[in-house]
Amino acid sequence: MYEITARELSEQKTLVRRAKVHGDAISDFLGETYAAVATAVQEGGFSFAGPPFGRYRPLDDGSEFEIEAGFPVYGEGTPGGDVEVSSLPAGRAAVVAHFGLYDAMMPAYQAVLTWLADNGHSPEGPAWEVYYSDPDEQPDPATWRTEIYRSTPRSARSLNRPGPGSWLL
Repeated sequence: MYEITARELSEQKTLVRRAKVHGDAISDFLGETYAAVATAVQEGGFSFAGPPFGRYRPLDDGSEFEIEAGFPVYGEGTPGGDVEVSSLPAGRAAVVAHFGLYDAMMPAYQAVLTWLADNGHSPEGPAWEVYYSDPDEQPDPATWRTEIYRSTPRSARSLNRPGPGSWLL
């Protein structure tokens, strides 16, 4: 059902806000965060380098998350307020595209974890999501595209699958 691809990523500078957020408050946090970070990009001497993202680390029982959300950016500058400079990691990642509601992404996450396990790998660090759709501009949730990224550690073993979905690890 889901197609997993492997990508080699370059480190990407980002501007973000961070917070511990309960699951039912994530949407509000993201909306406020993207507005604050967009203002910091425009006023702080930066340029947008890509769509918004959110990086999630579940805490305790999984009802609360440590979230880092914002935008990839170019340039040098000084963000204001509680906006900080951060980065998305370089390295190898398994990536899956999900189309639909944000609260229906668990099967896509499971598909990535299964693919990694089937290929002898485990995830490294927190997952992140890149949001290619704006629900305010695209009211049909079936058109909402989100990519889920899971970094993988480097190792001496190669994947036994030739083609675009393989890489040397």
